[in-house]
Amino acid sequence: MRLAIAAPGPAGYPFVGVFPMARRDPLGFFLSCARRYGNVVSMRLGVHHVYLLHHPDHVKQVLQDHARAYAKRPSASRVRALFGDSLTVVDGDRWRQRRRLVQPAFLPGQHVQFSAVTTRATEEMLERWRLRAERGEPVEIVSEMRRLTQTIIIRALFGEVPDAETRALGEALDLAVAHVERRMWSPLGWLEVPASGGAAYQRALGAVNAFVTRRLAEARRTSPAAGTLLAALVAAPPVESRDPLSEAELRDECKALLVAGHTTTASALAWTWYVLSRHPAARERVEQECRALPVDHARGGADLHRLDYTRRVIDEVLRLYPPTWLTARTPVEDDAIGGYTIPAGALLLLSPYVTHRDPDFWDEPERFDPDRFTSARVAARPAFAYFPFGGGPRRCVGSGVAAAEMHSIVAQVAQRFRLDLLPGAHVTATAGLTLRPHPAVPMRLHLAPPGSDGSVSRDQ
Repeated sequence: MRLAIAAPGPAGYPFVGVFPMARRDPLGFFLSCARRYGNVVSMRLGVHHVYLLHHPDHVKQVLQDHARAYAKRPSASRVRALFGDSLTVVDGDRWRQRRRLVQPAFLPGQHVQFSAVTTRATEEMLERWRLRAERGEPVEIVSEMRRLTQTIIIRALFGEVPDAETRALGEALDLAVAHVERRMWSPLGWLEVPASGGAAYQRALGAVNAFVTRRLAEARRTSPAAGTLLAALVAAPPVESRDPLSEAELRDECKALLVAGHTTTASALAWTWYVLSRHPAARERVEQECRALPVDHARGGADLHRLDYTRRVIDEVLRLYPPTWLTARTPVEDDAIGGYTIPAGALLLLSPYVTHRDPDFWDEPERFDPDRFTSARVAARPAFAYFPFGGGPRRCVGSGVAAAEMHSIVAQVAQRFRLDLLPGAHVTATAGLTLRPHPAVPMRLHLAPPGSDGSVSRDQ
């Protein structure tokens, strides 16, 4: 097959390319490019020659079929301060060995402990909510979900941590993540101009590093708390003749898990409550399904597989608002995609947000419809028409844990509360490190009627 020389795409401006348009409205810009120029879109974004891919076959080629021909590290350089040289960033044999060392921490046997941590942290939040509901006080759901998921990942990693330390670490993570998000759409970032990040950012990074270093030192003295992710990471056996994770590698993996283990889940949960408040019939169906489940089963994670409609709702929310809305790869050698030569060193952008809205695979893609995820309809679609957790060998290592965490939290909350968006609240999607609701999602809490959550026997 003869390959075309150049894929079509927007011309852009000298030096900065399409950066001004992409920065103004990243979601709208990439979506319009895909619809106007086709399956392979070529453009300049700052100093980078960029190709936007959105067809499921092309996504599959990059993430799965030719995965060894694509590197992640060059495009991940702007988040390296948060993730270090962790599994998220490294490539090649180094990544393959690291993945085999980290994977045991996320096997099904670990889910029981993670479920217990999730249950307890959610119960603590719901008790705070009960007091606020009785006083008629609203909650801001984005920050509530962020604090909840931070607490869960901190305890899941390290075991019991004093509340004051958890709050301080959460604030440091918030500052560090916010800075990286601002940097993502800074002209200096895309023009590869070095920047120190400012004193507040450096202090936040220092606080995160100090916390992790201190916890690792304590684990060396007394051994990690049983059942924690850190214990599983420390106990990982050697692979391919290399030693277990070093102290530096453990530190980087813990930092990466602290960030990735809360940002994406918090965004997905915030979108879930927002979407359900906009679709009362779906919300009522979720509530009925969750409240029919005995409370202890939801708290312990047992029988969550019975919540089929709730699962479909979460899957549909992840379709509409995938937290990891954009991922990137760099070919280490020339490749051919869609009839075009993709040169080594180019930057490939894959956007679940764009692919999840392709009308060739999603009827009325902007419409909320959980029934898209019935077994029959899922089987009828290409696998990579839907990839909120990535795909191929680098699919998110914690995707199974994250999915169970979201299901458990939704079930526990729906058993006890109904959440209503406050009148006049205007929510839009902001594309940063994750795709999150902006500027806030203020919600009114309504306690579930007595006995509706399975806590009172219907056999009395």
